Amino acid sequence: MLQSIHEHPPQIDNRISIAECRLRLPRPLRMGEAPAIRGYFGRKFEDEVFMHNHEPDGAPIYQYPRVQFKVIDSMALMVGINEGSELLQRLWFNLDETRIGDERLIVLETQFESHSRSVEVTAEPITFRFATPWIALNQQNHRDFTGIQHSAERKAELARILVGNCLSLGKSLGIRFTDRIIADCSRLAAMQTTLKGRSMLGFFGVFTINVSLPNYIGLGKSVSRGFGTICQLATEK
Repeated sequence: MLQSIHEHPPQIDNRISIAECRLRLPRPLRMGEAPAIRGYFGRKFEDEVFMHNHEPDGAPIYQYPRVQFKVIDSMALMVGINEGSELLQRLWFNLDETRIGDERLIVLETQFESHSRSVEVTAEPITFRFATPWIALNQQNHRDFTGIQHSAERKAELARILVGNCLSLGKSLGIRFTDRIIADCSRLAAMQTTLKGRSMLGFFGVFTINVSLPNYIGLGKSVSRGFGTICQLATEK
């Protein structure tokens, strides 16, 4: 039977799959140790491009990272998105140890869970916090940002960048946003952080945005190394 051309168009499906794998190690971890854990598992599973985000010839893959490594509450956390979620479901039982420098750390326990989440524009803003520093600026917009004199204009520029981060995430994951995204970064504070041995300007604190984003994904730069990790806060009264 032929479908009528007057039927309703298919609905947009903005659901993504998320996997979270927590590793309990013999000692508490520091936030800055996430890149070392990423490096170890990237080498251990070198045939899995989503573990290190590089092509077999070493060329970087320019897309939103499907596997992200973080340290949250002093524990190692691996977050997989879509293809990365499927990969972690296949590999998590092989995560028996990791290394930070010359230190070998046995995985004492793994906690794995997976779910799906719709990423879409919401009627009301949602409040999040950055659990790890958000690296919002590249070399070019760092110069532009530091040249802004007024605090309100700086916060507006951060909001513009944050919206851009969400649009880039959506484009990479095949998500269509049909309404305008609005962010408020007035409660973020600047801080110095370190990336690949270089001092960088990062941002901590609370922000609001009218997008339903999953907990523990990253926004901004170097999210595969744990930067820009977000957590939704309870509804404010």
